[in-house]
Amino acid sequence: MTEIDKGENRRKDRAAGAVGPGRPSAGAPSPINPMHVLLPLALAQFINAYDTTAMNVAVSKVVTNLHTTVSGVQAALVIYSLVMAACMITGSKLGDIWGRNRTFAIGVTMYGVGALITALSLNLGMMTFGWSLLEGLGSALMIPAIFALVGTVLPPGKDRLKGYAIIGSAAAGGAAMGPLLMGFWATLGTWTWRLSFVSEVVVVVVVLTLMRRIGKAPAVENKPKLDIVGAVLSALGLALIVLGVLQASQYGWIHTRQPVVISGKEIIPAGGISPVIPFVVAGIVLLALFILWQRHKSRVGKEPLIELSLFKSRSVAVGMPVILMLMFMQAGLLFVVPVFLQISLNLSPILCGLAILPLTVFVILFSQFTGKLTKRFSPKTLILVGMALVPLGIIFIWALLSDKPAAWQVIPGGIIVGIGVGLANAPLLNVVQSSAPAKDQSEISGINRAFSNLGGSFGTAVAGAVLISVLISSTLSLFGGNALAQKYVTAKHKLEFKQALNKDAQTISDEQARALFSKVEAEALKENPNLPPTVANDLKDIMVGINQKSRNKALLAALLAVGIIGILGFCLSFFLPRIPKSKEESDDEPVDEQAAS
Repeated sequence: MTEIDKGENRRKDRAAGAVGPGRPSAGAPSPINPMHVLLPLALAQFINAYDTTAMNVAVSKVVTNLHTTVSGVQAALVIYSLVMAACMITGSKLGDIWGRNRTFAIGVTMYGVGALITALSLNLGMMTFGWSLLEGLGSALMIPAIFALVGTVLPPGKDRLKGYAIIGSAAAGGAAMGPLLMGFWATLGTWTWRLSFVSEVVVVVVVLTLMRRIGKAPAVENKPKLDIVGAVLSALGLALIVLGVLQASQYGWIHTRQPVVISGKEIIPAGGISPVIPFVVAGIVLLALFILWQRHKSRVGKEPLIELSLFKSRSVAVGMPVILMLMFMQAGLLFVVPVFLQISLNLSPILCGLAILPLTVFVILFSQFTGKLTKRFSPKTLILVGMALVPLGIIFIWALLSDKPAAWQVIPGGIIVGIGVGLANAPLLNVVQSSAPAKDQSEISGINRAFSNLGGSFGTAVAGAVLISVLISSTLSLFGGNALAQKYVTAKHKLEFKQALNKDAQTISDEQARALFSKVEAEALKENPNLPPTVANDLKDIMVGINQKSRNKALLAALLAVGIIGILGFCLSFFLPRIPKSKEESDDEPVDEQAAS
């Protein structure tokens, strides 16, 4: 018998009530109102999702208000993602050790304190401590607890499915409302971005006030001890992978487009190996060591950080990658579309948020229909339809924007994406979470959220990498194809343009391009005194036009890449077990015990 088989037997014994570490206490919780449970949990999920997308809109305001740099604020964004990704699995295990209700309360409180410190920040260091560190750690504690509480406090069947639908709707709503609400706050002044974090503190107070209405999650006897070695290995492994992937848009996946400089010293020259590769490889090695360590812990009869036997369930083994792909598509879409609307179509953050709002509305609407739809269709059918609609909607947005782009063209495809996410999200979460008994709800929640974070990181990184590579290659190609540009745009100018793009790892607006190319115009006049000023001005206009064409082409290429890669999620969904409706709605046994065997 392998150590995974032993872990599987141990998990089944605990689910059946055998005495052992982490066994649920006897006695079922008294009936409760599902909305009493879901309101505080949904509010906490909303502000977390809101926070992850809101800050991107306020970067320039934060730079001005805190007298810092764009790279400094972007570093804070990266640290926030790293802290959440690194600590999510450990945070879920602490839910078993401290209790899920208590862990949720600690996480929400830490998150609120972090938001308050961020709102009162005097400098970048203070903001990084409050936002990147405290809010990141708070999220790592409260997010797995949210899913574990839904999976243990709410009864199986329609109430639990409705719970996952509402939590999923809150996440989608928060992510979409981030640019809209922060855009509103940021337009009021250079300091008013802080009001966004003040509003988060208010929501935290409401959540803590409502917490007493949440039913008590089943306690655990013989509480497990935290696997410190496993926690460190998993945290470092996940952090390195996320850190590596996030470097792709700036440096490229294989060869670095610009020198890697640390403390003024060049570590990797341009054209050398991209830092993505060593970071990701190191992360994979550490995760491999983590798996070996977990097997060792199980083999000697000690409590591992996660039960590897959970992955013997086909719902988990297939469902986790599908969750990753669903988040990949959402993150990629919400990265590209706002940039296109704001940079290419000159929309304000508020109007940009309004253009994306229908997507959110349809996520919420169709999430609420899933309970009724599961009476007629199996969860697998809903997941398949949803995972087909999401890439279809993304590709539809790409098709409309490819010809005379306008803001309204985002809406039809956004509605299709919203319907797809609404149909797939709740059944997918329910299938994965319900595949584990009550004892393992914290662990499965942590793994679930870790895959979700990886998917979000990959979505943003792939979209950014495709965008910047197509933008640079297309721009240089158009420069070479224009006689006037070919004559006066030197290799030095092209290098400066590439460096300007790489610096922000994004796109350059027409206004920024005009300012950048004014230097080329001035140098052309200086080096060619007889050159008519009108010709020099035409040169600048040509280069601005080239930037515009290349930028739109690159954004559309990134959007198409996200949609095409997202089809993989639909293909993976076919390997999910088919779960009978009666089985899912009648009991709380692992949903695929028979289907997966």
